[in-house]
Formats: sequence, C-alpha cells, structure tokens
Amino acid sequence: MNDFKEDSLEAKGWPTLLATYSISKAAMNGYARVLAKKYPGFQINCVCPGSVKTDINYNTGLLPVEEGAESAVRLVLLPNNGPSGHFFVRMAQSEF
Repeated sequence: MNDFKEDSLEAKGWPTLLATYSISKAAMNGYARVLAKKYPGFQINCVCPGSVKTDINYNTGLLPVEEGAESAVRLVLLPNNGPSGHFFVRMAQSEF
C-alpha cells in the first residue's frame, strides 16, 4: 500500500499491464507453496497452460484447448512421489 500511496508502483517494479491479474496469479502460486508445505501427503502445484483459445480471451489465444489441457493432465498423472509446491509453465517446471 505504501508504494501505491507514494505513486511509486512502476518505479518499484510492480506490474502495470493487467496488474490485478498478474498479482492474483503470484498470490495463488505462493498459496500453493504454503498448502504443499502444510499438507505433505498431497501434491499441490500450479500450472500456466499458455495462451489458450477460450471464451474468456475471445478465442485469441495461440493454443487449442486440447493442448492447453495437456498441461493440467500431466500434473494430475505425476507419480505419488512427484513434485509439490511448484509452478509449471505448460510442461516445464519453472521458478516463480
């Protein structure tokens, strides 16, 4: 809030394009890490399927729905000892 009150969001590196969307995704990724630590018996991850053609973006995405879904299906099919608390971009594990 201080950065906002001081009108220094851009100078301090806060996103300006689709800011609320970007920040909500960062919060969701952080929460996934918290849940993964709290519930070690579960595999809790986040995935960005890429720019998928859907109604929400008026079908302007680059990938068909089937390719976008592959990312989520891959996570569901990970072995029981697979990663937890991670972020994936399409099929690859990524850093936050």
